[in-house]
Amino acid sequence: AHFGYSLNRSSRDQIYNGTNIGIYEVQPGDLLFYNNGGSTIGHVALYIGNGQIVHASNARTGIKISSAYYRTPICVARYLN
Repeated sequence: AHFGYSLNRSSRDQIYNGTNIGIYEVQPGDLLFYNNGGSTIGHVALYIGNGQIVHASNARTGIKISSAYYRTPICVARYLN
């Protein structure tokens, strides 16, 4: 908020805060959204470049770096222009 940006708490709501972009336009700082096996968004990750994301994987493995395409992203959003 200090820098003029706000972001909803849940991944399924965060998609509405940014500008949707194409998957092939992804740049570091963009958020990639993944479905939860159904039709709703259940996971979000921060793209860090070179085909990689940083994300909260699960309670056992915690925060980690993974391939951005470990699952197929259903949407990409940009927040900083």
